[in-house]
Amino acid sequence: MNLFKDKEPHRIPITKDVCQERWKQHALSRVWRHIVPATIPWKHYNKKFEFSVVSYNILSQLLLENNKYLYKSINSDCLKPDRFQLIIKELESYDADIVCLQEFDHQNREIFASHFGPKGFDNIYQRKPHIPYQEKDDGCFMMYRKEKFKLIKDASLGLYKSGEGLLDKPNCAQIALFECNDGSQLCVANTHLLYNPRRGDIKLAQLSLILNQIQKTVNPLEQCGGVPVVFCGDFNTCPSAPLYNLMKYGKLQYSEYTPDKISGQKGFKKLHKVAPGLWNDSEMGFHEHGLVHRDENELIQCRETYRSLSQGSSLLAQAYRDLKCSKCSDLYPYKQGSISHNINFRSAYDHIDSDGRTKEVTTYIQNDARTVDYIWYSNHDNTPQNCAHGHSCDKHCSSSVLTLKSIRRLLTKPELFNMGKLPNKILGSDHQALHASFTMYSEPVPNSSGRN
Repeated sequence: MNLFKDKEPHRIPITKDVCQERWKQHALSRVWRHIVPATIPWKHYNKKFEFSVVSYNILSQLLLENNKYLYKSINSDCLKPDRFQLIIKELESYDADIVCLQEFDHQNREIFASHFGPKGFDNIYQRKPHIPYQEKDDGCFMMYRKEKFKLIKDASLGLYKSGEGLLDKPNCAQIALFECNDGSQLCVANTHLLYNPRRGDIKLAQLSLILNQIQKTVNPLEQCGGVPVVFCGDFNTCPSAPLYNLMKYGKLQYSEYTPDKISGQKGFKKLHKVAPGLWNDSEMGFHEHGLVHRDENELIQCRETYRSLSQGSSLLAQAYRDLKCSKCSDLYPYKQGSISHNINFRSAYDHIDSDGRTKEVTTYIQNDARTVDYIWYSNHDNTPQNCAHGHSCDKHCSSSVLTLKSIRRLLTKPELFNMGKLPNKILGSDHQALHASFTMYSEPVPNSSGRN
């Protein structure tokens, strides 16, 4: 029996006292889950820096107004702009050091800045690109605690390129490089990828553009190590989908999938598989293999090398499958219709509740509850071998190492259902906030072997 599709159960009126009681229940349910890291690197570093990050899609008011059919079963009082006061209250209770918000209406910047500014926060904002007939009033908003972080570089970008067919949508991303108060550095990224379940190919191109920008920001010399990265946002992709696996494993043979299957949200009939060559190298400025920025001469050399091998004799045609393109990456063979990146990401959440059975969900719209929001972090336990320094990467080539300390538990679908469909009198958005705390170790001890 489907408990979530049939008639609504009777609920008591939502009075002020009921709201306060349910808020307490929400706070008690979203407890911290502590993470035991695979390795403990503290012996090999002199400094330890702790911080926490929140990622939250707060539901743009303009998008809500334009898509009211999605919220026809929601109390109209819960859909008014006053709901942002609930979001501010919720964010206050988390007391995070960095807050990454998606679907942030630009007119709310002054409201949030005036509220969190006196509490020691500064902010940056990236509005979605202005494209004819696709006007958007929202974007990505990032707040950071000034006593802990100093903004060094804002490398934010719009995910739109004129003339590049797969990048014709008004999405955006924030990429911020910070100096921490202990002298170490941290990169934090924040994005909201396209929703359209049919167009996973567009999401793949958008994500590739962001990953390329991150790699240029944290590791411009393309050596191992680099600056630790925390990557937050609404990726509009499900766990174990190909797009998710690109983040987790660093590579994807995208030509094996139809566009709808790439993000795993829905299945559609009569869609063809994605053709190799997602974009024009010259237009994008980087090769899809390795997502590394290259000048035009280098891109031409890569293409000519591939063409000569793939179109040659049968032996040469076979050889291209094992070709390692020194201009792009030493990690993966250069295969037509494949894509790869060199950042070792891990999801802070494992997408299963502590009972080991119930799936975590980050959004609940109508009767559709699923995970689409993530906090990714660069993980020191999965470092590539044979680094640019000429030795095995069991040594700490990076000046800093990031480890996950704990995550704030997500409410399950039954718990959200009992609380009331989102948004409601307790939670002001149709998404849940993700909250993770980290420890960053820096200043390697000389002659340290790096592993226990």
